[in-house]
Amino acid sequence: MKQRRKNILLGAGLVLVMLLSIVAYSRYTQRQIHHESTQNLLSTYGQVSKTFTMFVQRNWNILEIWSDDLAQLAEETNTEVKWRRYVNEKANWQYSEVALFNADDQFWTVSGRRGDAPHMQSALEEVYTMDGPIVTSYISSKGVRKVMFAQQIEPVTMDSVTYTSLAICYDNSVLENMLGGLAYEGQSDCYIVRSNGNIVLSTEPKSEIPEQMTNLFDYLEANVKADQPYFDEMRKNLPLQYKGSVSYTFNRKRYYMVYQPVGVKDWAIIGIVPTNVMDAGMRQVQMFTIALLAVLSLMILGGIGKIFYDKEKTRKEKAEAERIELQRRKELTEQMFHGMARIVDRFVVCDLENDRYEYHERRRKELYPTEGSYLDLLSWLSRQYVILTDGENAKLVQMLAPENLRAKLKEEKDSIKFEYATRDRKNFLMMTVVPVGWQNGRLTQIIMISQDMSGQHILQELANTDGLTGLLNKRYFDAVTRALVHQEQAFVLFYLDLDRFKSVNDTYGHEVGDKLLQAVAKRLQSCIRNQDYAFRMGGDEFALLTIGAMSPEEAHRKVELICKTVAAPYHVAGSLLTIGTSCGFALYPEEGTDTDKITRLADQRMYKHKQKNHALQDHGS
Repeated sequence: MKQRRKNILLGAGLVLVMLLSIVAYSRYTQRQIHHESTQNLLSTYGQVSKTFTMFVQRNWNILEIWSDDLAQLAEETNTEVKWRRYVNEKANWQYSEVALFNADDQFWTVSGRRGDAPHMQSALEEVYTMDGPIVTSYISSKGVRKVMFAQQIEPVTMDSVTYTSLAICYDNSVLENMLGGLAYEGQSDCYIVRSNGNIVLSTEPKSEIPEQMTNLFDYLEANVKADQPYFDEMRKNLPLQYKGSVSYTFNRKRYYMVYQPVGVKDWAIIGIVPTNVMDAGMRQVQMFTIALLAVLSLMILGGIGKIFYDKEKTRKEKAEAERIELQRRKELTEQMFHGMARIVDRFVVCDLENDRYEYHERRRKELYPTEGSYLDLLSWLSRQYVILTDGENAKLVQMLAPENLRAKLKEEKDSIKFEYATRDRKNFLMMTVVPVGWQNGRLTQIIMISQDMSGQHILQELANTDGLTGLLNKRYFDAVTRALVHQEQAFVLFYLDLDRFKSVNDTYGHEVGDKLLQAVAKRLQSCIRNQDYAFRMGGDEFALLTIGAMSPEEAHRKVELICKTVAAPYHVAGSLLTIGTSCGFALYPEEGTDTDKITRLADQRMYKHKQKNHALQDHGS
């Protein structure tokens, strides 16, 4: 009787194990399906993004060319020929209209229409508030969605009306074919959004999301069901030009949403596709496989019952032995590291062999669970922190992987030290890893000691930053150039000195002068990439340092861009101010192999440029 009961319990246990295995397999395949589907979506919308980027750049290039033509067109008598050329381009470019506008919502089209367009007021406001060409959408007077590329131009007068912007308009079907038509034959929604979620363009919605909205992220967070961290991660990733995916439920229907940058401004492309569109075939395979596994499991149930029982018994005995051993080591660890806790902020004792850790916090609230799986701890650390030390291991999970630790910590005197920080760069820490346990020459136990470094980082940042403009200062300039020369890293130095700044200071006062310097600093930052540097050397002198080799011709073009950017008028404290700049450059290592020579050469060229500017001003006066 007892044996029968035992067999029944064993059979029930095996059935339960099979059911749990099927559930686990189902969840695993679901994750795999999710991964494959989102990767396919990202690939698809990556191609769509490239098409959209070329579409945007093409239209902005057309606007630039046509705006130059318009500057000459008003001076010619036979204007119909050129206007006819714009009309003839309609078949090639598939636009619906080319029009001139002004700030009063008046328009004039190449097809001969003219009048007022109050329905385009918000779109035109964007033209006159943005610096440069824009792309936006609007609803026409007939209720049809349109896409508009526009930019400000030199004033053009037609029939006694002055127009100050040029626009190319497309039917939304063109955007549909390019964005929605390429993605799952119209069964998806596609949006072009800014990094904060504000919608720039969209196709006609195919899902249950309404058409009229301003911010896609706010709407989704308020109306759909999803894990909040995924939305938070998306909001953080988009300004950093990262890509990713989110799954959510809306009105009992599941959707995939993928996002990735398009390469234009801070815009990103958002694709939304019902999961049943993506997963139908794979889910059929999943269900068939689960059914097959269930049948096979039932067929071999009797044969594996005894084996499973023995393994389960052995597993429990081993788990109990590990628990007892872990408790013993915990008591020993508490004694061994009682003194250490008085001098360090926190430490973690890690058992590499058995994938366990014990965490001890002595300074503030606990940063992570007090004990658990070592590999789970690495995964958690990698999500929360980023390593700051340069080297081949760029991630915490790689630096602290057991195989890497065993490769680096060969002897008891060895140690690993690196600096790391929270991903928002608000907290900085220093970690030291030392070996404490060996078995047959194999590293089995380590201690990770963590110390707070945030105060030192704040002081260092203040020491390296110009207090007025927020740019890096002369002290940091010297450190960066020395480091680049030491690493033999090619770079180009641009040295700048503002023209006519003193007269602004004398006329409007130092407060206005300071605000003007801050505005100049922002423009200079727009001239460089993320990996480049901008410095205020003192007074009205600045420097830009771009990483990588550059030809003299490219450097001259960069100088022209910098001068043009700085020379654009400034609106400061209610006044319209205009200044200029003199700029010189030097190429490392082509024109010098030490920082002093490179700096002198850039300064000499800047001085020659300033003399040339003064000569032109004297000649003009």
